[in-house]
Amino acid sequence: MKAYTAYCGLDCETCEARLATVNHDEALRRKVSREWTELNGVEITPEMINCEGCRIDGAKTPYCESLCPIRQCAVAKDVETCGGCEAVAYCERLAPILKNNADAAWNLRGYVITSLQDRPELLNQAAAWFHAKWGVPEAAYQERMAEYINGATKNGWYLCLDGDRIIGGLGVIDNDFHDRPDLAPNVCAVYTEEAFRGKGIAGRLLKAVVEDMRAKGVTPLYLVSDHVGFYERYGWEFLCTVREDGTQKPTRVYVHC
Repeated sequence: MKAYTAYCGLDCETCEARLATVNHDEALRRKVSREWTELNGVEITPEMINCEGCRIDGAKTPYCESLCPIRQCAVAKDVETCGGCEAVAYCERLAPILKNNADAAWNLRGYVITSLQDRPELLNQAAAWFHAKWGVPEAAYQERMAEYINGATKNGWYLCLDGDRIIGGLGVIDNDFHDRPDLAPNVCAVYTEEAFRGKGIAGRLLKAVVEDMRAKGVTPLYLVSDHVGFYERYGWEFLCTVREDGTQKPTRVYVHC
């Protein structure tokens, strides 16, 4: 669990009150004061905008320190976050936050999206995991992953972790075994463990790869799949059909610009 995940799942790291505090940004402090006063219908002065994080030792806003019922409940129950409470699924205090903030629900699960460049120690574990899902030799995965980690290629490998357990992943290669080498690079090996499906993991992995590759100047991306209706949810568009290597079988190609 990230240290800056609040008890309710909101991300304190991006909270403007925290940013104003740690950066000693008085202009931002005044801005937050005005916005929170209007939002809550009570006066919140700039001096009250002084917070280092819900679960971090240090300064708190008066509300976070002593008025927030969610924080008070979590502290009393001695849980890391509300995600560790047996009542999380039906908590009336928490429900409005989870309903209006998808990231909060995700954060409470404790899942993390990362890349192998950020976690190179997972190379062998990742190669074995992808091999178990797709049957491609581990050595092939290890070679491609090592090239990425060492900076020899921009084609990345991305994982969703539950603690140190891999529960989802995907990669990028030049060609995903089809007869159109001009449609490159290809997102490949998209997989989520069955027990963790329906939690938005694939969508977040797809978003991560698109954003990371775009930041490297690599766009568009292509993806080979016959799962009609799935990738469209995440901004991918059907482009054409291609032939799989060694067969005459047509399969669909999607593109994301």
